[in-house]
Amino acid sequence: MKRIFLILPALGIISCKSLPEGSSKDSETPVHTQWKGDYSISHDFGKLDENSEMTLDYGLTITKDSCTFWGLGYKTFFTDVCSITGNEKQIIVKYIKQIEGSPMSNHPPTDTLAVVFRKDRKYYLQSNIVPNKDWQYNTPIRLKKKS
Repeated sequence: MKRIFLILPALGIISCKSLPEGSSKDSETPVHTQWKGDYSISHDFGKLDENSEMTLDYGLTITKDSCTFWGLGYKTFFTDVCSITGNEKQIIVKYIKQIEGSPMSNHPPTDTLAVVFRKDRKYYLQSNIVPNKDWQYNTPIRLKKKS
């Protein structure tokens, strides 16, 4: 299996893609091209008290040269550099390193941040670190996508 690495000196390894034996970068549409865009999830849990509301936002940005995964909100603050592997139906988002965050509100260490898949022209994320509105983890959550 060939591995292709794209490197940005300021951040180190940005993207790592595995290709099946016998394939070349030129013979396939790169995974980044197929999945390029900004994906987001926003949970509004309503008012905690008269002065504050509880929200959780997560996002995944995939460009030709990079992949970032972030979370912001209730007990959540992180931005991770990630890599993706997969095909036209599903990708696996892998952790490379944290570039921003708080030790008090980061996610626990994990190799796989999320699985993103398409179904009926809609996008879904399933993750051990992203809860749905009922605080259940590892369940499919619908994503909004901006190209």
